[in-house]
Amino acid sequence: MRNVDRVISTERAQRVRASFLFEGRQAADIDSQTIFDIGSDGLKELRQIDRRFDVFAATLFSPAVKDLDRVLQTREENARLDESIRTFLFLMAPYFLTKPAGKALEWLIRRFRIQEFNAQDVLAAILPYHETKAFLTMLTIITFDAKDLGMFGFLVTQRKARRLLDRGTLMAQCQRDRELMGFVCTSVFAACKQKLDYPGLHSFYAMIFSQYIGGLASVDDQDLQFVLPYVLDGLGLDGDAQIAAYMVLGTLATRVALTADALEKTLCAVAQHPTDVRAMTMCVVQLVQTQESAVVGRLSLRFVQQLHAHAAFPRVLCELAGEYDVTLFMAPLLTSLAHHALGDAEAMQLLSALVPLLPAKYAGVLCEQLVREYVARGDSDNLNAVLELLQLRYGQQLEDAISACAEGADESVHRLLYQLKMRGSQAGASRVLPLQETATTLYLSISHVDPGMRLVAASALRDIVSGKNREFSLTTEDAGDLLLSRLEHEDDQRVMEIILELPLADYLPAAKLVPALVSLIDRGRLPIEPLSDAIVARLLEADASTDELQAQIVEAAFPFVLQFAGTQAVTRALAGRVKKGGKGAAGWLAGIGKCAGAASEPSKYNKRAVAALGAGLVKQWVQLADAQSGIWMAQLRRAGSLAARTAAIAVGVQAVAQLAASKDASRAVAAASAVLAAALGVLSASSSDGLAAVTEAVASTTADGAQWEQLLGALSSGSADAACAAVAAGSVAAVLNTLATAVELQPNQWFAAAPATLGDAEQAYRALLRTTFASIVARAGAQTGADGVLAGQLLRRCVGGDWAQFLASVWLSEAAAAGVRARALLAFRALASAQASATADYQTVLPAIVAVLGDSDAQVRAAGAACVKQLKQTYPHAPAKNAEQDIYLYDAFYGATSDRLQYLPLAVVVRLVAQLAAHADSMAADAGALAVELGSILSRGAGSQSAGGKHSRLNGQTRASAVTFMVSHVAAADGVVPQLQTRLLEALGAVGAEEMQAQLLPLLVAHVERLKARAAPQAGSAEDRLVRAQFGACYSASSAGRVERAPEAWATFLEYAAGAAAAPDAWGAAEEAQAYVQQLAFERLASGFGDALGPAALAQVTESLIDVAMRGNAYARAGGVGLRDVFARVRLDAAAAADQISAIAGRLAAGGERRRKRARAAGGGDEVAEVATLLECVQGAEMGSSPALVPALAALLAALVGDAAQSGAQAYVLQLVLAMLTRVFDAANAAGVAVAESVVRVDTVVQALRTSASPQTHNQALLLLAAVAAQQPDAVLHHVMAVFTFMGANVLRQDDEYSVHVIQQTLQRVLPALVRRGAAAQAAPVLRVFVDTLTHIPRHRRMALFTTLVRTLGADTHAAPVAALLLEKNAAQRLRGGRGADDVLAFALSLTHELTGAQQLACVAQLLRAVAALPAEPPQAEPAEGEPLPLGLDVARMGAKQLRAFRLVALDYAHQLLTSRQFTAKLADADAALADAAQTLLLLIGRLAAQHAELAARGRLETDVAARAWTQAVQLAYAVLDDVNALMQPAQFAATVARLLGHGDAKVRRKALALATARLGAFDARAGDDAALDAVLALLPPVAAAANAPDGADDARDARACRQAALLCVATAARRFAGLRPAPFVDAAAAVAGAHSLGAAHPAVAAAALVALAVLCDQLGPRLIPALPAYLPGVLKHLRTATAALPEPMAADDLALLIGALSALQAIVANMGAFLAPSLPALLAGVLSPALRAPPPDNAELRAEALAKADAVLAAAATSVPARQLLPALFAFYQRADAAATAVLIVEFAGRAAAALPRNHLTQFHKPLFKFLLGALDVARNPRVPAAAADALEQAALGALQRVVVKLSDALFAPLFRSLVEWATAAAPPPPPAVA
Repeated sequence: MRNVDRVISTERAQRVRASFLFEGRQAADIDSQTIFDIGSDGLKELRQIDRRFDVFAATLFSPAVKDLDRVLQTREENARLDESIRTFLFLMAPYFLTKPAGKALEWLIRRFRIQEFNAQDVLAAILPYHETKAFLTMLTIITFDAKDLGMFGFLVTQRKARRLLDRGTLMAQCQRDRELMGFVCTSVFAACKQKLDYPGLHSFYAMIFSQYIGGLASVDDQDLQFVLPYVLDGLGLDGDAQIAAYMVLGTLATRVALTADALEKTLCAVAQHPTDVRAMTMCVVQLVQTQESAVVGRLSLRFVQQLHAHAAFPRVLCELAGEYDVTLFMAPLLTSLAHHALGDAEAMQLLSALVPLLPAKYAGVLCEQLVREYVARGDSDNLNAVLELLQLRYGQQLEDAISACAEGADESVHRLLYQLKMRGSQAGASRVLPLQETATTLYLSISHVDPGMRLVAASALRDIVSGKNREFSLTTEDAGDLLLSRLEHEDDQRVMEIILELPLADYLPAAKLVPALVSLIDRGRLPIEPLSDAIVARLLEADASTDELQAQIVEAAFPFVLQFAGTQAVTRALAGRVKKGGKGAAGWLAGIGKCAGAASEPSKYNKRAVAALGAGLVKQWVQLADAQSGIWMAQLRRAGSLAARTAAIAVGVQAVAQLAASKDASRAVAAASAVLAAALGVLSASSSDGLAAVTEAVASTTADGAQWEQLLGALSSGSADAACAAVAAGSVAAVLNTLATAVELQPNQWFAAAPATLGDAEQAYRALLRTTFASIVARAGAQTGADGVLAGQLLRRCVGGDWAQFLASVWLSEAAAAGVRARALLAFRALASAQASATADYQTVLPAIVAVLGDSDAQVRAAGAACVKQLKQTYPHAPAKNAEQDIYLYDAFYGATSDRLQYLPLAVVVRLVAQLAAHADSMAADAGALAVELGSILSRGAGSQSAGGKHSRLNGQTRASAVTFMVSHVAAADGVVPQLQTRLLEALGAVGAEEMQAQLLPLLVAHVERLKARAAPQAGSAEDRLVRAQFGACYSASSAGRVERAPEAWATFLEYAAGAAAAPDAWGAAEEAQAYVQQLAFERLASGFGDALGPAALAQVTESLIDVAMRGNAYARAGGVGLRDVFARVRLDAAAAADQISAIAGRLAAGGERRRKRARAAGGGDEVAEVATLLECVQGAEMGSSPALVPALAALLAALVGDAAQSGAQAYVLQLVLAMLTRVFDAANAAGVAVAESVVRVDTVVQALRTSASPQTHNQALLLLAAVAAQQPDAVLHHVMAVFTFMGANVLRQDDEYSVHVIQQTLQRVLPALVRRGAAAQAAPVLRVFVDTLTHIPRHRRMALFTTLVRTLGADTHAAPVAALLLEKNAAQRLRGGRGADDVLAFALSLTHELTGAQQLACVAQLLRAVAALPAEPPQAEPAEGEPLPLGLDVARMGAKQLRAFRLVALDYAHQLLTSRQFTAKLADADAALADAAQTLLLLIGRLAAQHAELAARGRLETDVAARAWTQAVQLAYAVLDDVNALMQPAQFAATVARLLGHGDAKVRRKALALATARLGAFDARAGDDAALDAVLALLPPVAAAANAPDGADDARDARACRQAALLCVATAARRFAGLRPAPFVDAAAAVAGAHSLGAAHPAVAAAALVALAVLCDQLGPRLIPALPAYLPGVLKHLRTATAALPEPMAADDLALLIGALSALQAIVANMGAFLAPSLPALLAGVLSPALRAPPPDNAELRAEALAKADAVLAAAATSVPARQLLPALFAFYQRADAAATAVLIVEFAGRAAAALPRNHLTQFHKPLFKFLLGALDVARNPRVPAAAADALEQAALGALQRVVVKLSDALFAPLFRSLVEWATAAAPPPPPAVA
């Protein structure tokens, strides 16, 4: 197993795979099937994004390609594969930064090695992402071919430096290497042609190419030849790629001057088939405008035709012309169009489409060029269309162009220009009327823009129609069209006069003529007065065949009866029309015929006609009883004609006068309403000049006065606006003056007016006056000017002495607009100032003014403040003591209720007004300031001293008088002016005077009684506001004390709070009123009144509210304050509530359901329902958290739980009780207040929890237990298992947010109590409850629940137990069949991932210690008392199978956790725990191995399954150990291994050394991290020490294994790092050569030392020469010992020792050959031993390896040992050779040594060598030598001789050759003794 571990670790260290998602080593450990699954998953996600990925499921990601090898495929197959990969890469490129793309790439890298075979395609696809880390990751694994390094070599530099490829670096490389720029362009175009492009690719191309062009110092021809083809290729693409090419071309155009031919080709390429016409247009504009005008010249016809192909081009171009300056483009374009249009139809169509949209500033250029082309080329068939467009839109520019061309031209040119001008005129007219050959000029001229030409045409038309001109003729239809066109559109008076002279009725039907004439009158574009006679004549000539047309004619002609001179004929004709009209004309016009013959002067109006029309109107009203219909009303509403409305108003004034004279007041008022509305409408529409004519004289107008005639007469002579305004104002005055005498008003009734006491006419008249006043003053600036004049006239003439009362009724009206109310106040100020006198006293009006100071509108408040200041000026500054007072309407201001008023002496009034005036500005600024300021004025000791001198402040007596005065107005306004009453009460809310309650309470009581008689008011109504204000004044927070002391007031409030006893379905008006008043009482309690009450009163209120709750008669109205709101807002008496709850609890405990049924049958209430309502109210109250409630609630809880027959209502009450107790304990916990432990019994709560079936009850009980646990943990701990067992069986299965909240609260409060009380041992059963219930907990709730559980108990101590229990559950599920097992394991991992990195690692370490502590088999007995179970595991109840399964699951969990990304992302805070985990793992592995051995020895592994389980456990433990190893940083790893090397267990040390070897083998020294390398090399001293450590107390076998592992680690480190850091390895060599390593007696240890020594010598070379005497003897000793044993069968360890010795010698000889002279004999004896080459008796492979090593040593000696040392030693060894086989080996080696010598060195040793070889040949000739040996020796000598001879020169070889001949011919010498 040790060797297997070493091999596996070494292989893993050396295996690295290219990967996009994983590190190289990690990727090497992942098999291809896993990578395929990852890639398939990524493709699946990509297919959901883009369905084009579907095709690759059957190709690149098909299971069929999992074993595909590209190397074995044909070229055609690889080409198809490359095309498929290229398509996928570009399709994937938009999603490169997403996880699915990374997964798919991982598969392509693993299977198809795209980083090698498709490197360019990969770069082409992902190069736009060159600034991302993902690009750098891919770049690090790409392999570039040698041919690609020229272009991509800079990328190799980037990845070596691990730097992101920024844009600047890429651009710089593109500037240096055009090939790279071409690669970018070609890649983009290739993707676009295959429809694989995406927006990011195009923007990258546009940006890179544009920056490339911009970065060129200058663009020469060579640059242009490189760039332009790529640009033109881009123009041929579609979509965004083409737009990107536009951008590049625009950049290029700014840098280069194109030739005319190149420009023409480029423009045609741009316009050929654009995707976006706007982008194309911008490109061609940029291109043309950046080139020289001489180069641009005239644009080609081909380009123009291409532009014509795009219908949107004209519109887009003109839009751009409006946004940018495109003059440099428009000039050549229009010039070219003008040139090509006369000969090409497409150019003409483009020009025709462009001209209507062309901005005016470019029209001159076009006109000028067209005229020049016409003169140069003559007539053209296409010219008319162009002229038509230009004449209509740019006639003046065309005229200017013709005139400019005519200057200095000859006669022929003038003739052509004249023809052109005439054709233009004809073309311009042809769009208006169809041309006729006989009347062309007439048709053109009648619609000409020039009024003079139209006038001439109109005269010609008149001549044609009258017959004077017989040359031309018109059809009736054509003439009618001409005339109708002029009637509708003509704006020249002279032309219209000619048109109106014509007999229009002969050419136009009445249906067209009458509307046209009416439109002419109403539109006001022409002065109507000069045309009036003609207009009316044409109207009356119309032959109307329908009543509708008759009515239109009469309505249109009616204004001229009144307004203009010469109305006699009009009146006569109109009268005739009326007689003919029958139904079509109104009856009120019938009298007009009587005045038809009367003459009228030109400067006066037709008085008789107006009078007759008025009489007719009166007659019609009498007949129809309808004053709001008919033609007259239509004239009043005629918006378009001011004259019509003015005439109708004048007639209406006459009608009102006649009705008033006839004493028909009702109809007079009705008619006046219509007249006044119309007249005021005219005034509203009039200008300031018109209103200036309204004077006092106009205001005194009467219907029969001279002023009235003057106003009407001015209509025909003055300004129409001013005259009509004057008539309208006079009409208002005339009507008001008429009604003032016709309708008598009763005095002082503006407030108290009751319909029963007023007639219909008076009521209507009062309403009319209010409406008229509001309409007059509604205009801005109504205080002055015409409106002020009229308003003053209304007040003086119509209202009279009641003006103040009238104005007060207006400003207090909630229906009036804010501006009207403000102007009513200003009118009062003006009149009060005008009528001021020494005795005038307006104190009756003062409260009404004070009320508006709290208005929501600022202008109303400002006007009220102005009135108060005016009153201050009105009153004397220091009145006499008994000064006379003339109080305005002191006994009639409010009507019959005025007797309730209290009056103030003048001195008090003066003080009060002065105080109000002093605070007026602050009240005007803020609507809420009224109550505050009035409260300060009327409160004791308040007021402003500076307001009016030393006597201005109100003293106690005057303050009381002022309060009484204000309250008396509230009483007097009761039922009369409720809005005043409401506002005063709201304003007096802060006063709180005793006088108020005494006076206001009777009003409130009376009002409530009135409500009982009818119904409660609607919420928000005026009456609702009033009642609320009364309540607020009587029961405010400031008056609470006085209310308590007033028995009547307090009893009244309690009565109101009691409400109605009946249920809502039995309510009448009285009950509804009681409920309404109850709600108001609740509102008072909740708004501060309740909190201001004393304890006794508060107790009474509490009892009353509890009684209401128990009776169930608190029915809250919508939007109001209910009973629960009162409980929540008022600080009620908790003791009273507790007494009531205790009483109910006692009754419930005394009897059961049967007793309650008997009580209900006897007419009693349901106690459960009553207490439920009470608890609902108390629960939301402040007292709901009072500890005083706890005993009562506990008693009620006991009573409810003790009732076996618990009803649904009782369950609800139980939930309320539990919730209230929870609230009390929560509040006590928050405040740090202790609740008596004996009050609430926990067993009762637990009983409620266990006996109830309601989830709501479970939740409330658990919350209560959690709250109790914070104060009484001992009481809860006695029942903790019962609680949590119940939770596991019930609550944990609930899937709702509240249940989860309950569980979390329970955990967070109960579990910490267990920990604090030292009962943490009880946590294990609690954890098991949760784990056992895991599968029943909803999936989406599990994580939050278990996270709370772990964090509450403490993640450091309880994360591992939870994980262990979960894994135990997982193991049990696996044994039962595996269903759900994976879910549990995945949940355990996810739960652990929620912890910090350190906590996760600590959890793993604790779990591993627990696994290590598990017995090999289940224990036979229960664990002793107090013996802790590992992590709460029930080991005693686990079988052998379950123990094995748990080990595997736990180790698998640790492996998955340590390799997960969630863990590695948090690894920064987990470094400190890694060493502990590593040590734990080593101990675990040792224990697993020991247990496995023990069980095997006892024969307990009877099945293969059990054996495999133990093996798998060990393998998993090793895997986890590798995971920990990989996670540690180098420094930490070195420290950990160093600490483990000091461990007492040899197995731990051995595994630590294996870890170190693997880590050293995998460390990449090329990364350049010197600190990491130093940290790794810090391992070398302790490892070297371990290599030479004595056995000590360890088992000899284990000690040898440790030394072997240490030597392997030294060898691995030396192989990797000795060349970089030689110093520590020189020191390590001494340890390797030590007595317990190289000098060890056991061959395996010595072999390992020899291998390490070989590596050290190879890496350090001459640095080990000083230590050569220390280790070389040992090496030679092992060589001698091993070779001596070779002939006999040898163990593998001995052969390994031989191979190790030879390997060490090879390294020594190769690196230190010059220092081996003393040791050469021993070395040659061992290496040249014949036993090495003898037939192997065993282990043939190892012996062959040893022989190969020996040959390698000889080869090294031949080249590395100096000849002066080697040859003598060799010759001497030959002399001592004792066997022919040895002699042969020596001779062969001599030949090899000779061959290795350089020629110059061979000259020194050729003679001894030759002599030596001849001696060997002599031995071969010895007959006593066996023939076979002789032949071998001879062949060896001859071979060696040949090697020597071939390297000798002729001069050296000749003597030797002669000697050789002599030797050959001489007799054989006697054989040497040795050979013999």
